[in-house]
Amino acid sequence: MRKRIVSIALAFVLALSVAVTFTGCGNDDYPVEVANITIESEPKNIVVLDASTADIISYTGYDIKMVGRSDEVNQDWLSVVPSVGSQTSPDVDKIKTYETDIVFASENLDKTVKESLEKENIQVITMSQAKTPKSLETNYVTLGKILGGKVTGSNKGASSYDDLISNMEKVKSSVKSQVNSDILYTVCYLYYEDNNLKLMTSGTYGDMLLGYTGAVNAAVNIDENKVDVNTLKVANPNFIFYADDATLNAIKADAVLSKLTAVTGGKTLMVTFDEMNRQGKTALDTLQKMVDFMYPSLKKSTSTKDEASKTTATTAATTPSAATTSLADKYKINLDKLSLKYEDENDNVKIMQQRLYDLGYVDDKENITGYYGDISKEAVENFQTKNGIKATGNADNATLVKMFDSNAVKNG
Repeated sequence: MRKRIVSIALAFVLALSVAVTFTGCGNDDYPVEVANITIESEPKNIVVLDASTADIISYTGYDIKMVGRSDEVNQDWLSVVPSVGSQTSPDVDKIKTYETDIVFASENLDKTVKESLEKENIQVITMSQAKTPKSLETNYVTLGKILGGKVTGSNKGASSYDDLISNMEKVKSSVKSQVNSDILYTVCYLYYEDNNLKLMTSGTYGDMLLGYTGAVNAAVNIDENKVDVNTLKVANPNFIFYADDATLNAIKADAVLSKLTAVTGGKTLMVTFDEMNRQGKTALDTLQKMVDFMYPSLKKSTSTKDEASKTTATTAATTPSAATTSLADKYKINLDKLSLKYEDENDNVKIMQQRLYDLGYVDDKENITGYYGDISKEAVENFQTKNGIKATGNADNATLVKMFDSNAVKNG
């Protein structure tokens, strides 16, 4: 793969994403040209230094390619990926060891680190933060295109974005179906930046997220993000979400803002800037956090249903015919007629290796490579033995189905 240091400015990506030019023949997906970069073949190993980019990559399912991350990429579900240090000064030697094809960097990556990576022929891509719903969709498609190709990857990125929006719509619909339709709350999101109090304005990604709470952004008709206290006084939002303690202190220190109904009534909630700006699974978690705060009765209702489901599941689990749960969707693998064998090399092998690692049959995370070698064969044999399957070392369909079953026997 041709590798060189590049930086994608989001505006540039937006301008060129529709007019992407693809070259070569004999392969529908690669090479791919996006803005000023060329991806000659499908990346196998990636390191992600930027948390927001990691959130999107994870939501598209391409996190299976992640062999390293920065300390700032601190999402719980990515904790199994080895750290390569900080997003500004990662360990170049460690990145080299992982045979990395692409590093997805933050905008503040140290210049000398970039130069070191360039000398090692490792491509570096910087995705700018999506500021609007449209630019978010573009980022999903662009990342899918880079990681999966101009046909397969683009479609996967687009469908992942559609799935994200669909899940947000479900949250909003649940609010509308269970909360008095005559109630229309107003909300706002405030943060402190450059010694000024600012708010999330109309047309932004944050505005979209606020809208899915079933409420109206109090700044819906405001273009300037610097807070006008008199405007907020008139709007008098029912709920205020704020980024950090500094923001809350600034609100309480202001003679007008401190008297807003949301402030005096305790209707304020910290939603960190990271929570508000990560745009994959974190976005859904953040949306649910805000909805639970705004509609506690809805949360109670949902919790009651969850407890009932748990009780039913527990009862079922005590019976001999208890149903098990397939984890295939969680791992983003289609098990239908799938079989894997020694010396195969593809993403499904990598997902299988991840599952074997999670079950304790693979000891070292670095052995999750996508190549079905001796270590994988031995791990599969051990899994088959412990789970009552004839030990062949090849992962036939029955083995894979059992492997991704919630009741699969762990090693040790």
